[in-house]
Amino acid sequence: MHRASLLVLFFALASAPAQIRADEPYPARVYPSDDALQRLGHAARRTQPIVLDGKANDPGWAGAEWTSDFTQNQPDEGAKPSAQTRFKMVWDEAFLYIAFECDDPEAPTASLSRRDRYVEGDWISIDLDTTLDRRTAYHFQVFAGGHQLDALHFNDTDQTNDWDAAWESAVAIIPTGWSVEMKIPLRVLRIPDKATRFGVNVFRGLSRLHERDEWKFQPHGRPGNISREAFFDGFDGIKPVRELELRPYLGMRASRFTPAPGPIPANEYGLCSSVGVSPQWLVGLCGGIDFRYNVASDLSLVGTINPDFGQVEADQRVLNLTTFETFFPEKRPFFLEGLDLFKAPVHVDFGGPYGNDAYQIFYSRRIGRGAPTASDIGINTNQLVYEQQAVPVIGAAKMSGTIGATSVGVLAAFEPRLDAQILGPDGKVEVDRTIEARATAAARLRTPIGDNALVGITATAVDPIETNPSLYLDGTHAHVGSADVTLFNKDRSWNFSTLLSGSLLTGHIPQTLLDGTRVDPTSSGWAVSTRLSHETEHTVFAVNGDRLSPTFNVDQLGYLQRANLTRLMGYFALRDPHQSSIWQNAQLLFGAREIRDAAFALRLERDALLEVNVLTNPYWFFQLGSLAQTNFVDDRELEDGTPIERRGNLSAYGYISTDSRKRVQLQFAFTEGRAYSNFERTNQLEWTGVFRPLPQLDASLDISYNEQAGVFRAIRTATALPGPGVDPTLELERPTAVNQQRLYLLAQQQARSVSALFRATYAFTPYLTLQGYAQLFTAGVSYGQPYQVIAQPGKSTIGLNQLTPASAATMPPNPDDRQAGLNVQVVLRWEWRVGSTLYLVYAHQTSNDIAPPLDHGLNFRGEFGALTSQGVARGDTLLVKIDLLSAL
Repeated sequence: MHRASLLVLFFALASAPAQIRADEPYPARVYPSDDALQRLGHAARRTQPIVLDGKANDPGWAGAEWTSDFTQNQPDEGAKPSAQTRFKMVWDEAFLYIAFECDDPEAPTASLSRRDRYVEGDWISIDLDTTLDRRTAYHFQVFAGGHQLDALHFNDTDQTNDWDAAWESAVAIIPTGWSVEMKIPLRVLRIPDKATRFGVNVFRGLSRLHERDEWKFQPHGRPGNISREAFFDGFDGIKPVRELELRPYLGMRASRFTPAPGPIPANEYGLCSSVGVSPQWLVGLCGGIDFRYNVASDLSLVGTINPDFGQVEADQRVLNLTTFETFFPEKRPFFLEGLDLFKAPVHVDFGGPYGNDAYQIFYSRRIGRGAPTASDIGINTNQLVYEQQAVPVIGAAKMSGTIGATSVGVLAAFEPRLDAQILGPDGKVEVDRTIEARATAAARLRTPIGDNALVGITATAVDPIETNPSLYLDGTHAHVGSADVTLFNKDRSWNFSTLLSGSLLTGHIPQTLLDGTRVDPTSSGWAVSTRLSHETEHTVFAVNGDRLSPTFNVDQLGYLQRANLTRLMGYFALRDPHQSSIWQNAQLLFGAREIRDAAFALRLERDALLEVNVLTNPYWFFQLGSLAQTNFVDDRELEDGTPIERRGNLSAYGYISTDSRKRVQLQFAFTEGRAYSNFERTNQLEWTGVFRPLPQLDASLDISYNEQAGVFRAIRTATALPGPGVDPTLELERPTAVNQQRLYLLAQQQARSVSALFRATYAFTPYLTLQGYAQLFTAGVSYGQPYQVIAQPGKSTIGLNQLTPASAATMPPNPDDRQAGLNVQVVLRWEWRVGSTLYLVYAHQTSNDIAPPLDHGLNFRGEFGALTSQGVARGDTLLVKIDLLSAL
């Protein structure tokens, strides 16, 4: 369809009357009904036994009334459900019980998978706002196949599936369809003293119809989620449960390394014991414990001593061609829980090319971080014999919950020192300190001010622990603090947030950042971020602004791509959230962005986008967008703050996904970009297949190809001009390079990567699953003819028209490189009783990053052949881990 026609269509939709009027009343619902409350005086309490078999026919259910009258949310918004759903609830001093009956004239779509994994299938779920703050709620979901998913809602409309709790459920087939019983311990819920009601809503999904039914109906296009819930009323005497929950674990690990390291350091696995049984094999025994205790009615203390995350999926390998650090999501269970509280209130959720925050004050991946590379510790790659891949976490504790109306989150952790094995000049293996022990902490408080405002403060601290002054490395003490305010109107259609942050480094090793900013031993900085958004039934707009001073730094315990930044961006969207004859919903989005340095002197980005999203009635999803970028400069490429010109470009991106109800679902994504001045180009293609040949088996195969070419990249930073007695290969010191005449070498880069990612899960039962993960990754980076440019003292922008072919005297060695890797992981998980789990894990890693000498150019055979060529490193690990949950 022509773009102008789309505009006319969407403006017509925005002005047309909606299927459901914004001012149409949807009264609050309450369970139990007024009649039941008058009859019992309170919500039904369990006084007789309940056997959890999926059927609500035990004496303990007596007195609880069934309620129904659900409403379709999709596909026919506001219509009656295709099949009836009923539920009832009872409670006692330790548990909350919920029963569901789901009528269905056909057999349910009973897909089965591992815990906490969403699959296409029939399901039932309940949200519980136990603190009645109208912003947070616990989510409990059971699929017709029997497996569980739990999650946490926060900030009213956000959700994370990273929260986990030990609770029970059972599914049964009944004459009218299928049924579920849930048994939720009160100790996993935050329950205030003298609580008398919870917020509640119940949902049902029918996969074959793509139907979602809601007990408390929430029309599309309305802001708010938890704030629009119904109520579970009539609690009389419910109290918070304060039990000590212990989960000790014991693990045995056998690892093989090729090539073999020297003698393994004693602290190889933190507090674990390890023995080298051969030149290549290391066998270790490890133990630890997790604990939880509700120290107050709505405040829990969770801790871990010597945790082991060997069952967690490895990070996906990527080729990073930018000057910024790759961001990896958190996957470790202990650190996932409660992360929602630390998320910035000024959050960028534009999606597409604009979906990133300027910084994160707390980035949990910094705890138990990866070990430094050979270049980080100042040695040649060939000198590094062995180093542990990540710093172990000796112990960590966190407290989360509410005190009165104030949400509280506090986390502290301790990490030990780390040693590496280095080949000395005498040919012997030496042990050298690479990372010093340190303590880290983060805290967050947030409290409501009236009914339409939230205020919060956040603080983080990193402090090294000096265990041996003669070997002491980085002595940086890093402290960050922030304050934020969020304002919203009654229906939350208007939202305004602002965040002010400050950072302080002391004892820091002086350094000059890539943009030329000098960081002294004592350095401070500040940042301010603001967001304004408005949402109606047919329109959405948001504006974000960020300003980061050059010396603002949160990287010790946060994530910051760069400081020295001024950013303004916004979008406006027209949408139809209701079903029509063509689509389930559709949206047209306009966005624009301007990024400059903190002094507003350099334009680092200026672009605009147009994007269309459509979910069709056959449930195919289409996204198509275009991004236009003007000329800009890059002040990080030459690594001393000297800007280099970058040409504007035009790119198109898209995504297509077929109906997820089918046994085979296909997805395709692409990005195509061109800048014709140097024929710079970007080609990104990704194909994904999701397969479910059996109800208990699901798998996916993702193949991606990424190519970038034509961009001038630095192959040597600043050097002195060639002349008598001058070494043309000796790079100048970064802090003083810009004060003199200097020479840079650049070349057009061509790079590509291929990744094949396979995942599969087979569920023998809801509690016994086998899952596999494998990624094959190869990449090549090649550079064309070298060019040189002479820069005068200062930081004048270098134009691409200033580049000239490099002379023989300054010709660099071949900078090409190749990368290859293979990661494989197989995990057998058996929850042999509620909350207690046995893991059997096999993990394999092959890695090879080839340095020159190489033949110029890209070579598929060479890139894939790197997996078996000289210099490849391999590791195999077998892990047996068992944990036991007990409540005291």
